[in-house]
Amino acid sequence: MPRPIPVAAGLAAGLFVTAAYAETEAGATDAHIDTSRLDPLVVTPSRVVQTVDESLASVTVIEREAIERQQPRQLSELLQGRAGVSFSSNGPFGKSSGLNLRGTESGHTLLLVDGMRLSSATAGQPAWQFLPPQQIERVEVVRGPRSSVYGADALGGVVQVFTRRGEPGEPRVNAFVGGGSLGTYEAGAGVSGGSESTRYSLSGGHFKTDGIDVQDGVGDSADDGYDNSSVTGRVSHQLSPQVELFASGLYAEGATEFDRASYSSARTDFAQAAGRAGARIDVTEGWRTEIAYGHSRDEQDTYYGGQLDNRFNTTRDYLSWRNDLDLAPWAELSVGTDWREARVSGTTDYAETSRDNWGVYQLLTLDLARHRLEVSSRYDDNEAYGDQTTGQLAWGYALTERWQARASYGTAFKAPSFNDLYYPPSMFSTGGNPDLEPEESRSYEAGVRYTGPAGYVDLAAFRTDIDNLIDWAPTPSGKSQPQNVEEARITGMELESGGAVGPWQLQGAVTLMDHGNPNEPGSRLNRRPNASLRLDVDRSWQDLELGGTVVARGRSFEKLYGGGTERLAGYGLLNLRAAYHLDPQWTVRAQLKNALDKDYQTAAGYNQPGRAAYISVHFNQR
Repeated sequence: MPRPIPVAAGLAAGLFVTAAYAETEAGATDAHIDTSRLDPLVVTPSRVVQTVDESLASVTVIEREAIERQQPRQLSELLQGRAGVSFSSNGPFGKSSGLNLRGTESGHTLLLVDGMRLSSATAGQPAWQFLPPQQIERVEVVRGPRSSVYGADALGGVVQVFTRRGEPGEPRVNAFVGGGSLGTYEAGAGVSGGSESTRYSLSGGHFKTDGIDVQDGVGDSADDGYDNSSVTGRVSHQLSPQVELFASGLYAEGATEFDRASYSSARTDFAQAAGRAGARIDVTEGWRTEIAYGHSRDEQDTYYGGQLDNRFNTTRDYLSWRNDLDLAPWAELSVGTDWREARVSGTTDYAETSRDNWGVYQLLTLDLARHRLEVSSRYDDNEAYGDQTTGQLAWGYALTERWQARASYGTAFKAPSFNDLYYPPSMFSTGGNPDLEPEESRSYEAGVRYTGPAGYVDLAAFRTDIDNLIDWAPTPSGKSQPQNVEEARITGMELESGGAVGPWQLQGAVTLMDHGNPNEPGSRLNRRPNASLRLDVDRSWQDLELGGTVVARGRSFEKLYGGGTERLAGYGLLNLRAAYHLDPQWTVRAQLKNALDKDYQTAAGYNQPGRAAYISVHFNQR
């Protein structure tokens, strides 16, 4: 590919040096930096509140301020190119998408919405493309295995989306309206507030675009549009100093159009919902417990030529009980159990339509002088594929007050989907394989992190070996069937850095990977780039904000239906943005996407948008 990867790698390395050097310039920058943002609190790595340093995991946190500044219209825009993250999609705006975390499959990353799982049990992966970024308060991306606390599907890591939340105070209203290229229109509004004991937030939004013609010469030549209407709500109430009740929910529905050979029109109507409610109780000074119930739905109806072709619905129910115990000033223990049930329905007759899973886990954390040790393990019993035990060991060492080294080893697994296990026979396949084993992994990681007054740096090296990968392979009858036939090895390095250099806000990430089947030299995993880069640069001049994002991606390869592979060229994109604060409450934002009008694809044969411009007006009551 052209030169954006090595050039931007140098820039990100420059961030590493700048952040470390800023320690000598602390007196000049401390007044302008909120240091709490450099080591934020996270909950996803271990299901308990920790700082990023304490978690001993590779974590990226994206706050609401950054989401508003970057103005994403799809989740992929917010995450693409960040450390360890690559997206591939069959076109923009609601088209089928996959998130590959550290080179693993899209179904190897667990998606949580306010703690509740959201994915399709038939496809075996989340519908990343339908999550509305307007409703997101915060995103935590944890890279590396987390099955030892979450169970199945957290082989590559966990992405947790948190919906908008309220703060104590009088009711505050927010609203926005905007539009731009490709016949795009968006609008939303919300209200939040509360008292010392109660907090609430309610918001809704709508996004619509005509999109682009996703595939040349397939189906009709019209643009393939997308619309998404969403609503979220969160509420918490402190019954007493020891008892807090909480609830949250997200609902999104809409339709996405796509091309299909021999049909004048094709579209998928979708609905996604995730909700969770429960109580947090301080039983004693050293014992905290949380009990919660969750429910989620993933529904998709696909139409060809206006006629229903297939319907796939997934419903999940979830119960959890977690206990956090202070064993000593230097020892904490978290133990918990959870039960979940997945049910599928629709136009396909599966041999089984439900399965439940029961799991129990523990996490022991020890702080011994400069050493920090985390030991976690989990046992899962699933009625479809039996029991599974996973574990993780992580060690951290404080080299200095601001530098910390870490190392970890963990095992994880991915559960076979309902399609893998129970899909009915067809003309081309013998159907699902109920004898499948879960995909299993072993992961190793070593890293170092610096957190200073003006910035942070995180560098990690990793390796993941995956066995029993499931693929639809030929059988003696000539038909295909899902089988545990493949292996994969992924090795790589990540560098992530961010902070302030004078009036400039900088954040960058570089990922380098080598991946394939270790038994097939030269092989490559599908749609995974060998390198990726993201660099965000922003600056403010009183009421004016200017910024830009460079996203670059190395070459990748795609396995074609019927055999063979196609090489997807690397590319580099430049996105520009601006904001002007008319007063403390009113802001005008503008964005120029793909400013250099590059042609690129992340999936063979599927187009992506050229240059596009958007503008929006925002109101935030103070």
